[in-house]
Amino acid sequence: MSIETALNDAMATIPDCIAAGYVDMKTGMLLGTHVTDSESAEALDTLAIAVANLFQGRGVIAFENLLRSTDADDTENPGFGEIAVFSKDRLNIFLRTPDYPDHVVCYICRDSANVGLALTKSHISLGPVTAAV
Repeated sequence: MSIETALNDAMATIPDCIAAGYVDMKTGMLLGTHVTDSESAEALDTLAIAVANLFQGRGVIAFENLLRSTDADDTENPGFGEIAVFSKDRLNIFLRTPDYPDHVVCYICRDSANVGLALTKSHISLGPVTAAV
């Protein structure tokens, strides 16, 4: 299955999902996308550039280290596994893939999406999307 097909299948299950992308944080490149309109495609292009800073920026790393200082046994964790960001009219979900810690799956949903269901369905989709890489 292609990455685009896997993202399309995932979008069909995630409530109010309007775009999905698969980002390589090392290069900042979108390795695959599926969108419902051109505005969403532009949003994904912008997110691809920003996602590395979101997961690997100095502030985030300092925050992770602070949290990790309370759990000294957690040395294998590559950092945050997921980040959800609410914007004016969108819910952006970012999931780091367990098999490829430098890859992130991004979903953009309308703000009308049921947040709990969107997060749950995005987690369920992570395996099939990662397998398509």
